[in-house]
Amino acid sequence: MSRTRHNWTNFFKSKGKSLEDPFAVPKTKRNARQKNALNIKRIVPFECTSQVIDGDTHYVSNNDAHLILGDSFIILKLPYGLSVNEIWRATIDERGVQRNSLSLSARNYKRNVHNIYKPLLDHIEFKKINELCEVRLIAQPPVKTKNYSAKTYPRYDIDNYPKLIIDSLKDLVFKDDNIFIHEQIQLAKPIENGCVWVSCVFMQEQSQDWLNRSVDFSWLAGR
Repeated sequence: MSRTRHNWTNFFKSKGKSLEDPFAVPKTKRNARQKNALNIKRIVPFECTSQVIDGDTHYVSNNDAHLILGDSFIILKLPYGLSVNEIWRATIDERGVQRNSLSLSARNYKRNVHNIYKPLLDHIEFKKINELCEVRLIAQPPVKTKNYSAKTYPRYDIDNYPKLIIDSLKDLVFKDDNIFIHEQIQLAKPIENGCVWVSCVFMQEQSQDWLNRSVDFSWLAGR
């Protein structure tokens, strides 16, 4: 029996109670399987452009990666981060001990950073940093329509930015975050959706020996 005749036979056996199209493609009753079968996944080819500006190489990819390579530094543009309250979640393990673990939002942020930069770093055959560095961050908060002063503008506390941002680059740009012995953070002009610029600045040999360095009170005083 042909498929057409079979469909009409079943239709009339139901005595016309079903008004569904007898020739419609049957759907599986398993929602997950149906969703996977009907969804079309499109793989966008990785594309990257490079340009030398003032001796530094700028790499920009079609998946929002922006990386700048210089002789003594590397700079990356990352998505705006999360607040401390959004990063950590308190959980109780099987022994009843409370532990702090990364929230789903924090894990998604790290996954997003990995997906943005892994193709580019592989493309340029980047070797992970394994020398002492200073980490510098410049955060640009998302634009707000209301007028604010520099003091009242909505943003995260300055100490909210480093931890998740640095952890997201671990095993991508460097092997371990213990390479950082200096840290500086600044805020800059808000932009659409916000971002954080991160740089790893390679330390000069004389600046690496912090074990024998005295407290610099002039530096503390901003002189």
